[in-house]
Amino acid sequence: MPESRLRQLLKFIRVFGIAAGIRLWFSLLLQTNRKSGLIQLHLPNLPAPIHLREQDLPIFWQILVMKENDFESLPQAQRVRDTYKKILSEGNQPVIVDCGGHIGLSSVWFASRYPEAALYCIEPDKNNFALLQQNTATYPNVTCLNGGVWNKSCHLEIQNPLSGSASFRLQETSAPSDSSSSSVLRAYTVLEVLQRAEKNRLFLVKMDIEGGEAQVFQDSAEWLKLTAVLIIELHDWLMPAQGTSRNFFKRLGENNFDVVLRGENLLLFQVPGQDATTVQPLREEVLVSKS
Repeated sequence: MPESRLRQLLKFIRVFGIAAGIRLWFSLLLQTNRKSGLIQLHLPNLPAPIHLREQDLPIFWQILVMKENDFESLPQAQRVRDTYKKILSEGNQPVIVDCGGHIGLSSVWFASRYPEAALYCIEPDKNNFALLQQNTATYPNVTCLNGGVWNKSCHLEIQNPLSGSASFRLQETSAPSDSSSSSVLRAYTVLEVLQRAEKNRLFLVKMDIEGGEAQVFQDSAEWLKLTAVLIIELHDWLMPAQGTSRNFFKRLGENNFDVVLRGENLLLFQVPGQDATTVQPLREEVLVSKS
């Protein structure tokens, strides 16, 4: 987020218009640098305000100002829209899985643009999760899950609990001896989330899990063939020489995606012939193998 107040104001005006941009800028200016309390911002075209801490402002800037999840200007956008409409026309519900939901800003973005989709937002940290629930309460299509995303069903814990709110990494742990233990989390797989309703059809997966992609893509990740769009941030920069992106690139080579770099994210678009509306037999085969 730019330190210059003037640059912030000019960007707000370009994104939200003159009147709304100035109102948002003044609201942010008045609420920052306070000793306590949440920042509450009313954005145009959102039905409810968003709530965030001052430490969350860089992520607010990336998602809701710079719009790094927005791909409407790309030539692949029409194909994505057609996929979304086809899933609905067949009597099914598109599913969006937000892996590493933080305080819900990406989920708010997606929920406001795909109101007919079922959106599952997965976040491990309890403080982030409380804000996630608050920010998504207005959206009936959002389900919040306190846990982590992994390649199998297991138990997880936060490896670095003293890190920043957007930097938590997960690791496997043993089952808790006390069922009330608050530090042990449930691991969700993408396919497990997809199976929560019979007529779900995977549409979009967003993944920002601080290096956990090394585990998520360790196996075949057959759900990739069901995904119209994957938005992912890789973390080799955070963990040099650990190869956290290596398994992702292996799985990418086994599939057929267009790949576009947007900000810190890679945007992957399933190419015709392997998109989410043409691989229903594969989904049934995967579900049978998991049962």
